[in-house]
Amino acid sequence: MKHLITFALLIAFAQISFSQEPHWEKQLLERTKGKKVIRWEEPSNDDFTWVAVVKVKKKAGIYSVDIGEDSDEEGNSSSHVSYVHTNIEPKYDQIKGFVVIEKEDSDVVEDLQGQKTEVAEGWIKKKTGIIVRYGDGYDMYYLDAQDFFQSIAWENNKGTHVPVKNNDRWGVYDWFKQAFVFECKYTTIENLPKTTDPSGFNEYSVAIFQAFNNQKDKEKIDLIDMDGNNGDGLFKARSATSKKWGLYQYFDDEIVEAIPMQYDSLYHFPWNGNYTAVFNEGKVGFYLSYWSYNEGAKESVQCMYEDYKRYITDDQIPKLAVKKDGKWGWVDWLTGEEKSEFKYGTPEDLPYPNYKQEMWLKE
Repeated sequence: MKHLITFALLIAFAQISFSQEPHWEKQLLERTKGKKVIRWEEPSNDDFTWVAVVKVKKKAGIYSVDIGEDSDEEGNSSSHVSYVHTNIEPKYDQIKGFVVIEKEDSDVVEDLQGQKTEVAEGWIKKKTGIIVRYGDGYDMYYLDAQDFFQSIAWENNKGTHVPVKNNDRWGVYDWFKQAFVFECKYTTIENLPKTTDPSGFNEYSVAIFQAFNNQKDKEKIDLIDMDGNNGDGLFKARSATSKKWGLYQYFDDEIVEAIPMQYDSLYHFPWNGNYTAVFNEGKVGFYLSYWSYNEGAKESVQCMYEDYKRYITDDQIPKLAVKKDGKWGWVDWLTGEEKSEFKYGTPEDLPYPNYKQEMWLKE
């Protein structure tokens, strides 16, 4: 008998939880003084709380609706609207359905980690704002829109940053902080600032990007690579006009140039490295470290080789093997002088590098 009672309660619960009753709508409209229930959302947890979008005086708002259950003396049960809470005030001409944000995007914000995060567009007079809903299913929180846009490019969302359009210009907006990352002043989405970080910009990389482009009489950049956000201020930057890359450091609110924007691509300096690889037209060359050679830092080996391999010899002095016309040889990475014939099929075929590799430039 106990099992039959439990089963009957489960059936009653399912009926209440997953199919709203016609009289709920009337009761909800009485509570909200609304004119029309635009749509219901079923509970996403094990309680009786629904969400409803209701039109009140021609404007739409969002409400949480608790459903209660009564039983008469004969054991017949009935449900009713027991409590209504206003999540979003009725001020919108239209509220579109909520869309779930990918976990990899929402997790970039500590407050959203482990939470189900959704966004919906709320329209007022042909402009749209972003309503945010997040929580664990039991406690749900709403953030009302603070700014409004011509359009929002959700397909380009990264982390909590999404491109938005106003006055026919594009910017980047943080929909969780409800604040602009980059103001709407760019003619196309393609012209917006970009980062190689898959999670998008953060406060640090935004500050560096803006500091770079605020320099007077300096070439502007359109793409930044923060070297894994390791905190040392090193970053690669790409020219907005030539699309060439350079290497810089953000230090004491100043931009220090380590490698000018003259290369199709380049690598960050290895740990305590004296030089790094730079590339043009598919060929590799080498650039000396600014932090080792100060004003003497330069392209010491021209971009004319097909491949390279670093070595540390018995004297602990770094040596450099390079490939030219399909063959390998040794090159002095400090001066660019070739130190062997180029006739070896693999780096392993090279003779031992007995030449003296200087570590410092001559005065």
